[in-house]
Amino acid sequence: MREKQRSRTAEAAAAVRAAHVLYDRPVIFADPFAIRLTSRTWRVICRSEFLHWLVVTKILSPLRPVHGQILGRARYAEDMLDEAIKRGISQYVILGAGLDSFALRRPDVAGAVRVYEVDHAATQRSKRERLEDLGLRVPQNLEFVSVDLENGSLREALATSTYSPSDQAFFSWLGTVPYLTLHAFFRTLELIRSVARPGSEIVFDYGISRRLLALGDVATLERLERFTQRRGEPLRVRWVHWGSSSWRTSRPRNRRPGTSPIDAMTYGRLRGHTSPIFRVTG
Repeated sequence: MREKQRSRTAEAAAAVRAAHVLYDRPVIFADPFAIRLTSRTWRVICRSEFLHWLVVTKILSPLRPVHGQILGRARYAEDMLDEAIKRGISQYVILGAGLDSFALRRPDVAGAVRVYEVDHAATQRSKRERLEDLGLRVPQNLEFVSVDLENGSLREALATSTYSPSDQAFFSWLGTVPYLTLHAFFRTLELIRSVARPGSEIVFDYGISRRLLALGDVATLERLERFTQRRGEPLRVRWVHWGSSSWRTSRPRNRRPGTSPIDAMTYGRLRGHTSPIFRVTG
């Protein structure tokens, strides 16, 4: 992502959520704020049945499988978050938050969980300006935490907020990992471990090797790479090889689950997706 440029892929993801509410049935992820938060161009496209058909259904039809991935991972993460809140987790950290609207959509849990949106300063500045234009107040339980995960430190960024490493937290990290280098990805995982109290949880997705994908999924991935490249946000990590990472080799193999936020892992993959989803608890 170019410095000082808002995330255009975040706008596209918001447009997917907006169009889903307007045109798809059944609705698996309801985000009524997405249409208002996305860019002006996407708002015009989404609100016009003809333009939506022309742009989304016809011109961008090869990317339709990605839509299911965007919606499925969002629904899964928030379902897991709801369970975590019921268990008493009171902090929600959204890495690469983009145009996420959880704090706007869920006033019912405003008194139970504090939300920390982590993203580039330019994207957050654009979002705050959009909220102001819409006359929407920033919810009292929401904080913006600016950091470039490629070059900055998540731990230092969170230290500038009210986030408490002494309290359990739920982290979501969706649709962002492929834009980082492998080094930045594993470094950020380690930083999450350093600030997450045992009992915390994280849900994230990442790319996998092309040799594990069906031919149709490879074609979708190649089209996605071209789409993001043209928007100045190229995919940098095509896939994550856990076996060669220092993160894996340094993780104790016999430690009892519950002593570290990244010991016990459950893996879920949505059929036809190029990005698996990890749920990690401790």
